[in-house]
Amino acid sequence: MMKVLSYIAALFLLAGCGKPAPSTGARLPERIITLAPNITETAYALGLGGKLVGATTFCNYPGEAQRLPRVGGFGQFNFEAIVALDPDLVILHEECKAEQDRLASLGIPYLETGSHTIADILATVRAIGKACGAESEAEQLAQRLNRRIAELKHPAAPRPRVLIAFGGSAGNGGQVHAFGRNCLHNELLEIAGGTNIVEGDRPYALLSKEAILRLNPDIVMVLAPELEDAQAEQDKWQSFSAIHAVKNQRVHILTDDYTCIPGPRFIQILEDFSEIIRQNNSNMKQPPQARIILSKIILSNKHA
Repeated sequence: MMKVLSYIAALFLLAGCGKPAPSTGARLPERIITLAPNITETAYALGLGGKLVGATTFCNYPGEAQRLPRVGGFGQFNFEAIVALDPDLVILHEECKAEQDRLASLGIPYLETGSHTIADILATVRAIGKACGAESEAEQLAQRLNRRIAELKHPAAPRPRVLIAFGGSAGNGGQVHAFGRNCLHNELLEIAGGTNIVEGDRPYALLSKEAILRLNPDIVMVLAPELEDAQAEQDKWQSFSAIHAVKNQRVHILTDDYTCIPGPRFIQILEDFSEIIRQNNSNMKQPPQARIILSKIILSNKHA
């Protein structure tokens, strides 16, 4: 639980917006270090895995990334290890200003990237492709992602009201960590056809049980990578039995790591959200008894 929340906190800290900066290097890099899971995934998706010489402790996808030398984690990067790996490019989040200054002082070229929105992710794909000689691959990937987004875009109505919780936190005195409206997950939810119940312009919130009862979501999605017992987490939501989502068995547990990584696999988050919304809207047309039979918990490991 604490590991998941620490990772989510790092995600919010590092989720930037804006255009990636160009590399300070003049030649195409051959020894690349990636300082975030989404950046590592992007590099592999562009066919650059053979050039990676280091990554963070959180970089575990794809499987080959687990064999890369580690250079620390968010906020605790090991610069001695980075220097020892002799990189000619380090790719990191644009919010890592202190790390950028340190790299510059060491004479190590770097590329800063963003990940707060879909536009940021696509810009990061193209920026990494341009800096590393994979422009064609980057453009093809961006086009594939855009086509899939268009395919999954939901009509205007009906739009169920959704709580996107994270970290498997329903048992902490009734308080729930939730994604707000100023983040990637809200953007994906809106494309999928849902409306976020979290009010105000903020990326995340800590909601009390009373607030959840008042907001009364139609659907609850719990994003809980590394959660060991999804059924136990679902059972905890029975304490919210007064809300529509629990009454109608609309509590969905998604446990894959991609659910909280703002890289190219965001499209799989969108696919999951879209399937949940589609299932909800389809089943709501059925008699109540049929809705209960048709509804289910989604244990999102189908893409693993």
